[in-house]
Amino acid sequence: MAKSQLDSLVHTRYSQAIAEGALLFTESTVSLQPERDVEFEIRYVPALAKKPSSKPREKQMSKGFVNPFLPFDPRLHVKRLGSSHQLLLNKYCVVPHHLLITTAEFKQQGEPLDESDFAAVLETTSSLSRPQIVFYNSGEESGASQPHKHLQVLPMPQYFTAPPSERIWRRSCSYMESSTVAISKDLPFAHFGISVDVKNSSSADLATAYCTTLAHLTAAYGKEASYNMIMTPTALMLFPRRFSSWQGISINSLGFAGLVLCKSTEELGIVSNTGVLTILSNVGYPLSLNSIDNTL
Repeated sequence: MAKSQLDSLVHTRYSQAIAEGALLFTESTVSLQPERDVEFEIRYVPALAKKPSSKPREKQMSKGFVNPFLPFDPRLHVKRLGSSHQLLLNKYCVVPHHLLITTAEFKQQGEPLDESDFAAVLETTSSLSRPQIVFYNSGEESGASQPHKHLQVLPMPQYFTAPPSERIWRRSCSYMESSTVAISKDLPFAHFGISVDVKNSSSADLATAYCTTLAHLTAAYGKEASYNMIMTPTALMLFPRRFSSWQGISINSLGFAGLVLCKSTEELGIVSNTGVLTILSNVGYPLSLNSIDNTL
């Protein structure tokens, strides 16, 4: 696949940032764990055990907090996205070319996404040659760590056509109209999904799909509910959260996509013995039996 102009820019800035010590890439080992006839990605990153973690509000209220996105490190800057956003490299990187879309002015992480956020997403994903997973961690229990509003963009693993959770969701929701929010009896945790065609959508289209899906989540779990969002080229899904971790295993939006990070052999053992779907059910909410009628 030929590189786009943005591909080349991201790759150049990434190499420069590593050479200059601005970006810290951490090696990891990947294995695939089958559940319900799909394979989940388990990424073992023992170096993350040394990295302190905290929730956005805790970090913002801590003495000496410095916002890494305002001002941002110019060595991590890729480009400006319109007048409202910046495209940055993720400083702490376990997957090459992991990008952040940050608001140019301070906004609180957890604020609902709006059309300008999706315009920045489209400007980014439409200019990259590989399919991407876009995700947003919203709320204290979502796995978010920074209080400054940002989305994240990660290249789709080459061994996936879609993330595992989306593949399972589509088993019973593939026939749904694109404007319909749907759930699947095949996923054991609460979720709200809607089909999208990102390549042929406007930012207004995607904002409408998101707001429609979010309205269902907040109606069920309250306006203050923490949640994760993933968006792929073909689906937008939201997952309400109860807890940010389970038995020491931290889960953010990528976990709900089906890509799980483990920091120790103990965590690897828990994931292997318990299963990804059970872990996600413990940090999320169990699927409501009276909502298995697919359409909402």
